[in-house]
Amino acid sequence: MFEAVGLVGMMLIEWFVVFVANIVPAMMPPTWAILSFFYITYPQNIIILVILGVTASTTGRFALAKLSGYVTERFASSKKRHEFEAINQKLRGKPIEKFIFTFIYALSPLPSNALFIAFGATKTRMREVLGGFFAGRVISYLFLVFTTQKIFSSFESTILGSASTLTIAIEIVGVVIVIAFFFVDWNKIIAFGTAESKQLEHKWPSKKR
Repeated sequence: MFEAVGLVGMMLIEWFVVFVANIVPAMMPPTWAILSFFYITYPQNIIILVILGVTASTTGRFALAKLSGYVTERFASSKKRHEFEAINQKLRGKPIEKFIFTFIYALSPLPSNALFIAFGATKTRMREVLGGFFAGRVISYLFLVFTTQKIFSSFESTILGSASTLTIAIEIVGVVIVIAFFFVDWNKIIAFGTAESKQLEHKWPSKKR
């Protein structure tokens, strides 16, 4: 399907598609699904694909945060801007907490558009947020893309009548893992991670700037 464009051209297409999907604030497919599509239709090194995708995703979310900050500054009411500034003051000086919270959030399948819109509106410093997001998404996307491809190939083998016992077992285990992944109560896990980060912040308080 994509053979004519070559590897470099394919990587550019993948980066651009993921970037656009992440800069648009709503109604876009999840990045892991886009990467899974490319991995299945154009087999390539999964690590390079995921790092490429996460780089594009992180860049797109950063741009979304900046755009939301611009829109908030121009169109939000004075009262709302004061609320956002108060939130920003609370988030300052807590790099460990921001990193851990965003890292755990990025491990989940939860969409991150609202998160980055909120960070942009409150003008939160993005360095720790982007670092946590990048690290978490690399892990979760590797898992999701790999598992999706295995499930797809197992289903394909089953349909073509060439499935072995091992293939069927992989198919069943893969489906169970994906279902479990999506039905985990990530809100509790994120809340736990935030509590842990507060304990770390208490042990090693950030230096006042």
